[in-house]
Amino acid sequence: MPNKSLFICLFTLFLFSLSALSQSLSELEEQKKQLNNKLENSSKLLAKYSKQRQSGLKNINVLNQQIVDREKLISVYKSEIGLIKKDILELKTEIKNTEEKLEELKTQYARLIKETYANKKRYNELSFFFGAKSFNEAYRRYTMLKEYNRFRHNQGILITQKSDELEQSNHLLQAKLKVQNNALNKVNSQYERLLQDKRSVSNNVKNLQQKESSLKKDIRQQKRNLKKLEDTIIKIIAEMSSEKVDDTDFHLAKGKLIWPVDKGVIISHFGEHKHPVLKYVKVNNNGIDIQSSESLEAKSVFAGKVTRIVPIPGYNKAILIRHGRFLTVYANLDKVRVNSGDNVTKNSVIGTIYNGEGKNSGVLHFEIWEESEKLNPVNWLIK
Repeated sequence: MPNKSLFICLFTLFLFSLSALSQSLSELEEQKKQLNNKLENSSKLLAKYSKQRQSGLKNINVLNQQIVDREKLISVYKSEIGLIKKDILELKTEIKNTEEKLEELKTQYARLIKETYANKKRYNELSFFFGAKSFNEAYRRYTMLKEYNRFRHNQGILITQKSDELEQSNHLLQAKLKVQNNALNKVNSQYERLLQDKRSVSNNVKNLQQKESSLKKDIRQQKRNLKKLEDTIIKIIAEMSSEKVDDTDFHLAKGKLIWPVDKGVIISHFGEHKHPVLKYVKVNNNGIDIQSSESLEAKSVFAGKVTRIVPIPGYNKAILIRHGRFLTVYANLDKVRVNSGDNVTKNSVIGTIYNGEGKNSGVLHFEIWEESEKLNPVNWLIK
């Protein structure tokens, strides 16, 4: 039954391609979910800043991060639409080939009906059966008539069924593409509004640029505070170098660490980067600064031992937790809920982020060290 086998092969290929598409789309769906969560957090912060004074620089930092996330989201939507378009083109080709084959089968089916009708005029099936010269021949004629009728019946069903299935699949994919295009239009619209917001914020940038001397003074003070924190960490690492420590699985947690806050936005990234307002000025960060958008609780990202709790000018209190040869640092804490020497588990609340007056309100400074080497926390935190 070559025609039936052909349909089975075509339908199997269709199901395989649809399964691969669904798998890719599910991955993109997860990316969209993560980006939408980040955009929701940054939107909350922007709404909060609009009610506060002296939040111009924070506003710009969050807005810049939101624009980056928005661009990523648009890119994900475009990738998703590209996958669907590709599948639709492949499906259309399959449908075209199948329709040609269906037309051939319909022609054959019509010929069968015509021949059956013509034969019925000459003799009926009963006379054809009893006209056999022997029992074996009669059995063969009976089997042939049975298979013929079954084949004719199945061909008719197969023609209708496969046509309907392919047509319905094409409609479903077209509808999905329409939905995704509508979603992309919405995202683009949001992106345009975001750009408008950034242009409106540019007025604040101009105002901040007029306060260049004050900003540079803040930068110098920030550098001094960061240097004090770095010196303290290096000193503690040197003191711990003689201590015997048990190794941990921290090195296996790269890209899997929980965030040290429930929800937040990174407003200052690791390493050296341009100042968001001042031209030709670069700032450096040994970790990342996370603006918390909800709870002010700071949490341990991995099980470990509290090594030190130290006061740092500009960073309030800092907690250092050791994880074998690794060290995590949580700075700008107002209240501390652990003591030096305590063993903490993953997700343990270790303190409360400072939430008073000033630019560091609600901001957690977070660092990761491997012995004396500073690591980029973004590479370690779960996306």
